[in-house]
Amino acid sequence: MISRNRPGFNIERPVTRKPALVAMLLGIAASQPATAGEIAGLPANTPPIIQRPLEFSFSNDFLGRGGSVDDFRTQQFIIGGTIRDRWEVTFDHSILTLIDVDDPVRTDQLSATLGYRLVNAASGTTVNRVTAGLGVRGYGNFGGERMQNGFHQLVQSSVETAAYTDLDRTDATAWTDAQRYHLLKGSSDSDDWRWGYWLRGSALWASDGQLDAAAGVYGVGGKGSVDFWVGLRQDWRSGYDGLVLVETAAAEQDLAAVFGLRWGPLVFETVQQFDNKASYGQIRLVAAGFDDQRANAEQSSFAFDVGVTVPDVYVNLAGRWRADWLNRGEPSWRRSLYVVGGFGDPQHEDDPMIYRRTVLAGAGVEWERRLDVAGGWTSAYFSAGAGWRQERIFGDDERAGERSDTVSRGVALAGAGLRFDAGELIADYNFRIQLGLSAVIPLSDAQLDMSGESFDVQTTIVGVALGLTLGRFAD
Repeated sequence: MISRNRPGFNIERPVTRKPALVAMLLGIAASQPATAGEIAGLPANTPPIIQRPLEFSFSNDFLGRGGSVDDFRTQQFIIGGTIRDRWEVTFDHSILTLIDVDDPVRTDQLSATLGYRLVNAASGTTVNRVTAGLGVRGYGNFGGERMQNGFHQLVQSSVETAAYTDLDRTDATAWTDAQRYHLLKGSSDSDDWRWGYWLRGSALWASDGQLDAAAGVYGVGGKGSVDFWVGLRQDWRSGYDGLVLVETAAAEQDLAAVFGLRWGPLVFETVQQFDNKASYGQIRLVAAGFDDQRANAEQSSFAFDVGVTVPDVYVNLAGRWRADWLNRGEPSWRRSLYVVGGFGDPQHEDDPMIYRRTVLAGAGVEWERRLDVAGGWTSAYFSAGAGWRQERIFGDDERAGERSDTVSRGVALAGAGLRFDAGELIADYNFRIQLGLSAVIPLSDAQLDMSGESFDVQTTIVGVALGLTLGRFAD
């Protein structure tokens, strides 16, 4: 079981200086276009001072200043966590593209690894850690095109038309990661300023002959729940074949400057390369539970959810109210009424020139229960409801300007998943990370005509939902 952080290096402290700090963090994360990324299958570059029982890391070109071309590791999503403070689990989904060529191509990369901390020594000033593990890494069509173009539609960026290569294989991997974090001044359990250094070296070998490695040296500092690091990172890549993999490896092999900030459960990092003149930025969410004073605190009756669903990309906004008349007798599953709205322009099937403009509204009932595991920082939920969904077909790229009429249908709504306590950012206000499945089931299907073609719409959509639950402590 993924465990909650132990006391020491990750003490939650509310942060009160907000607007300027938030702007600075976002500026760092958004400084350059994302054209490279982390080694697929290794944990994200989070300092070991930050306990990460569960971590979500996301990098995409919209975090940068943009650009006319998406190339190489253009989008990367990492889910990582620790189990019983010894085992490390990492899942990585990366989208690899080569657009700036005569015949654009793409592939997706999917990795899963498990590692064991052979050395795991920590004190108030030092963390020494050596981890080794095994895993798998595959290439093929894993929904990357639909996800990339769906996100591009949300931010009004150009879509990318590139055919998938015939690459379809899975390799075994072996990896190791060594880190030393040492404070020269201060300690992790103090509110005073702390200063020190952080060293990290890592490598991953694939059975196809690929070798990825990285080494970094950083100066670190912090105060309370804020940490920062600045340093240099060198990446190496070898053993790749196939045009999109070779070019991606070449783009990622370079010396780079690294700037990172942690604000409570939020982590922002940018890596600025020197020779390739490229970079990538990441936003990470760390779920480590609330501090001891808030761990069992009652939540207010109202909560607000914001999230995204993939591979058909939708943004969802929901409000929840835990009505007293629904919870008489204090049931084990707490019941809430919810209203939800969603929108998006997901790609229609496998055609990067056709999209569905979708608007959703609905309401229903949600059941949530705090799980009595790992310190009670995890909750399970499921929901059921009904609503209305409107869809329209439209074209992009070579079919820009084409569009159909709209059609609406009543829909059934369903969802289930987990919520993880993340942190308190503003006094009394907190957020949790939500991960689950969602389904939209229309009462009947429909067809729309555009430019003499007929398209099936109002079909059942099932996706992975990731989001934040914003709430307030009741006391």
